[in-house]
Amino acid sequence: MKLQQLISGKKAFLFDFDGVVTDSEPYAFMTLKAVMKDSFGIDIDDSDIWVTIGSDTAGTAMEMRRKYGVDLDGNKLIERLKAYPDFYTSYPLIKPFPFVEEVFSVLKEKGKKIAIVSSTSFGHLSVALQRMHLDSFIDVVISGDRVENKKPHPNPYIKAMEVLNASVSDSLAIEDSPVGIMSAKRAGLSVIAFKGSEVVQETKDSDVEIGSYREFLEAIR
Repeated sequence: MKLQQLISGKKAFLFDFDGVVTDSEPYAFMTLKAVMKDSFGIDIDDSDIWVTIGSDTAGTAMEMRRKYGVDLDGNKLIERLKAYPDFYTSYPLIKPFPFVEEVFSVLKEKGKKIAIVSSTSFGHLSVALQRMHLDSFIDVVISGDRVENKKPHPNPYIKAMEVLNASVSDSLAIEDSPVGIMSAKRAGLSVIAFKGSEVVQETKDSDVEIGSYREFLEAIR
């Protein structure tokens, strides 16, 4: 299915955040590597970047404990992360992917609804959107700490549609990960896979793949 055909007639656009709106995933892994090195003297493998993608702090800590035998849980990892700049609230180079702001602007001009649907906490998402000057475009933020079940459960996308008063046929998800795509598909949604982040994930179950938001912008103009 072509991108323009998929977008045509949609009224609500539901965007994941990490790796979709901003390239936060490499920084999250860089920080985890620093924690493991500084706290335990362990150089974790680059393949462990997958631990930080689509997972919460508790899940990341559990995997580090399982793989490296360190005394670490979610609360301890949160405390140790406080020693490093937080990507969402204080990392100075935070920015949206190219053409994201233009896409949001055109969607709003056309009367479309925009949601952020993410496993990241509401506080972090709110601050990050404000810092990138994107908050005025967003109609609702569905965060990981405000749903009963996180992705890959469909609950986050179902809740977003309920809040926006949008049907499945009216709505479209934009994701970058297998976990996110599974969540959106379980909610009955068609999915655009964004492939422009530094960490490129498997997105074969999406409906359309794009490498840049320039493609998205051209399709909605």
